[in-house]
Amino acid sequence: MSRVKRERIAVYIDGFNLYHAIHDLKQPHLKWVNLRKLSEYLIKTKTQRIVSVKYFSAFAEHFARTDQIGSLRRHRAYVKALESKGVICLMGNFAKRDRVYSGKGYRARWRRHEEKQTDVGIGVHLVHDAHLNRFDRALVIGVDTDLLPAFKLMKADLPHKPAVCVAPPHRAHHRDLQAAASGLEVIKVSQLQRALFGPTVVRDGAVIARRPVSYKPPFEVPVS
Repeated sequence: MSRVKRERIAVYIDGFNLYHAIHDLKQPHLKWVNLRKLSEYLIKTKTQRIVSVKYFSAFAEHFARTDQIGSLRRHRAYVKALESKGVICLMGNFAKRDRVYSGKGYRARWRRHEEKQTDVGIGVHLVHDAHLNRFDRALVIGVDTDLLPAFKLMKADLPHKPAVCVAPPHRAHHRDLQAAASGLEVIKVSQLQRALFGPTVVRDGAVIARRPVSYKPPFEVPVS
């Protein structure tokens, strides 16, 4: 009896889109999620298999000398944990943006740091991987409408490579994304719970990363 050929699934993750959705759940321990394992819960393992998981984000280096340095340290530990499980982490950067407000005798100036390259990076890798026949179906985790051009191009020029838009928990698909994507899915909170890393992440007998204290769950999970 011949073995059934399983559909190849590539996963592309908008790191900050997912992070902020989890943050809004007010359950910090869910941020310590193993994205490789989570990806396995989003497919039908009998007929599909994960061939790659790509995580797009950026380190907030401007936190390095502030009271928010803990956030930067947690992010660095998280990326190390992901890489140890075979997740490809593609890091962009933050750009400085000066803002000015004037009105009714009041003038203010401030500086913001905006994360750059994530949406473009996802779109470029999605289309590039499709052209190189690296997957049969793509799951794109994130609901930022900046991804619309990529979804539209995939549907118009590469219809044999479906690109499914996967919404983080408690996030809705914008109507334009509903029309452009080849399919729609939603991550369940229960799937995050089942996909958590343990207190330490180990590879080849060595500890790669430790779970931040603030991410300790109200229950303990096995080391993964």
